Amino acid sequence: MFKLEIKTVGAAFRDDNGEGLDPYTTEVRRILLDVICELEAGRTDGPVMDVNGNKVGRWSYK
Repeated sequence: MFKLEIKTVGAAFRDDNGEGLDPYTTEVRRILLDVICELEAGRTDGPVMDVNGNKVGRWSYK
């Protein structure tokens, strides 16, 4: 089972200038790519960190 939890309430998920890509989509995509790299490295769980270095969730693959 693969489980991923992301709390999307922080500044990394907000768009301050109203331009560009949806910040939720952009930051969630970046987080998913980070998790993919962790899986490819052989890890089976870990924290989810936003672009600002805040812990915003956890993932696991059992």
